[in-house]
Amino acid sequence: MPAPTQSRGHFRLTRYFSGVSLGLMALVGVALTYFAQTLTLHELKFMAERRNEAMTAVFLNVLWPDFAPLVASSSSADAAALRRQAEQVGLHAKTAALMRNSEIIKVKLYNLQGLTVYSSDPKQIGEDKRTNPGFVSASQGLPQSELTHRNSFDAFEGQRTELDVISSYLPVRDKGKVLGVIELYQDVTGFVLRREQLLMRMGTTSLAAMLALYGLQLLLVQRAQRILQAQEADLQAANRDLDQRVHSRTEELSLAKARLEHLAHHDPLTGLPNRLLFKDHLRRKLSQAQRSQTQLALLFIDLDRFKEVNDSLGHLVGDALLVCVADRLLAVLRGGDLLARLGGDEFVCVLSCEDANLDAPQVAQKLLDTVVQAMQLQGHEIQLSASVGISIFPGDGLSVDELAGAADAAMYEAKRAGRNRFHFYRPEMTQSAQARAHMERLLRRSLAAGEMQLYFQMKLEPESSAPDDGRRRLRPSGAEALARWHNAELGQVPPGRFIALAEESGFINELGAWVLRQACLQMSAWAKQGLRVPHISVNLSVRQLERSDIVEVVRQALLEADLPAAALELEITESVIMNADNALPALAALHQLGVRLSVDDFGTGYSSLAYLKLLPIQTLKIDRSFVTGIGEQLSDESIIQAVIGLARSLGLSTVAEGVETEAQLDFLLAQGCDQVQGFLFSRPLPAEAFTAEWMKLQDTEASKA
Repeated sequence: MPAPTQSRGHFRLTRYFSGVSLGLMALVGVALTYFAQTLTLHELKFMAERRNEAMTAVFLNVLWPDFAPLVASSSSADAAALRRQAEQVGLHAKTAALMRNSEIIKVKLYNLQGLTVYSSDPKQIGEDKRTNPGFVSASQGLPQSELTHRNSFDAFEGQRTELDVISSYLPVRDKGKVLGVIELYQDVTGFVLRREQLLMRMGTTSLAAMLALYGLQLLLVQRAQRILQAQEADLQAANRDLDQRVHSRTEELSLAKARLEHLAHHDPLTGLPNRLLFKDHLRRKLSQAQRSQTQLALLFIDLDRFKEVNDSLGHLVGDALLVCVADRLLAVLRGGDLLARLGGDEFVCVLSCEDANLDAPQVAQKLLDTVVQAMQLQGHEIQLSASVGISIFPGDGLSVDELAGAADAAMYEAKRAGRNRFHFYRPEMTQSAQARAHMERLLRRSLAAGEMQLYFQMKLEPESSAPDDGRRRLRPSGAEALARWHNAELGQVPPGRFIALAEESGFINELGAWVLRQACLQMSAWAKQGLRVPHISVNLSVRQLERSDIVEVVRQALLEADLPAAALELEITESVIMNADNALPALAALHQLGVRLSVDDFGTGYSSLAYLKLLPIQTLKIDRSFVTGIGEQLSDESIIQAVIGLARSLGLSTVAEGVETEAQLDFLLAQGCDQVQGFLFSRPLPAEAFTAEWMKLQDTEASKA
């Protein structure tokens, strides 16, 4: 028998696999490291240059009247005279005020002859930079930036040491003509440090992932070798005699029976135990735990937004995703733990624990961490998360159904709390889950039952000319449509409750389409009554924006109401823009349709200036949290000033919401805010009351005129 040869062949295969795999992993690691370093450095320079461009616009908007005479200076201008000229207009103090709350640490201004006509460091005024490559490039209309590390640097507030600086030479234009060059130095030390930390984390994570993949592949190779050996043994046995063949046939029948038994107790897609085997296993574990008086934990795992992936990418990708998730979960669990698939995107894990309160959350967090990692499936990069509910024997139940129900309720609590987290079961969760399910049923019937109503809150704008008494007067300029739900059983349900529930349950698409249609029809009705409301605003959720037919939904609403597209404004929050995969194409299509687009709650989310420039929007809406701080928080006032200045530089209008006091109104009008809304003027009102309030304000303004 050639058994020794088989053994040597087995070891050669393993060594060959190990060498090739480790070599390929090393090559991939080097390539990924180079790519990550190059890409992050490029993005850092790109973002810093955009921020310098934005700050240049701020400096020029505020200080151009002081800069203009300096730029016009001749190439022979005296440095001392330039310094005196800057000091006479307080240019250093103004420049320092703009730089103080930013990362800009030095500003320099050159005329077209290369003369430094101004610098936040007065010693540098009068320097000749005509041969400087950055100046030459910017004077020809081409910005140029450079990232350097400085051991010491003379900033506007004093000398600083050990910092990374982006210096940008940017052209100063007027009607396309270059008048001079401005140079900004931006401190990016924090960004460089975060970049280095990010690269370190990426490298560590990639190494761990590749090692885990290597280990899994090694197991597969070893298993393949064992299968080959088993097949060879079967062939040798089949050649011995007729009795041995009969015996082999009997073994095949036994294996077929075992496979049928396996299919009856395992999920055909993932190969995991199914609901039947899970319940049988849990019953046995409960009996053992009762006898030994030990604990047992049950983890209910549900994938977040799996249905969206299944609907958008197809069931084949969805099945591949489930298989990938199952493999990842199995790789995390210990050998004695059971992982089963109950159906759909629901998994359950049974843990035998010495201390369930300590072990269960550790295992749950490992499961969450492995699921949230991005997956490459059939040409798609998919990233999703999971919610985990935890119940513990014997505290949360003594039977299979009690423990499973408790873990399921805890899982829904994890989803309600924001997803991608785990939650222990508490008795009140069962009641909460029942109440939530009941409210969802009532909400889905609300439109057919006529319980949903549309309210409108007025927007106002200052008149273009001031009256004789010198006070600024406001006139109605538009309305925002807001859904209100009054249920016979629940009473008046706050929007914060039912809007969030509609988002989670998917009902937001139906509700949003209803609000859009009713708002357009109301605008049309007002026009027929002779009431001229220039535009109406409707909020758009992330789920609506992700719909492939969102443009057609808006088009049909406008067509049914015979309403021009320009009369409709859609409000999208920053979080919607950043979370929707197809945000830019969808917004571009809506803009092409002719509707107005507004960024709601601006400043409370995350949107870079570079990204903001790409959006086809017309309005920035200042969040009420900043308006509330007027007169109390200088930081809130500074943010409002910056947003209004940014909007003005981008050619956008501004709306401030939540205005409740005259002091807030006076500040906003003084800063040049285009529109305001809030309880100071009008609360959200039904259509009839809104109409009366609008006409009352119009009549009041007419009488004053």
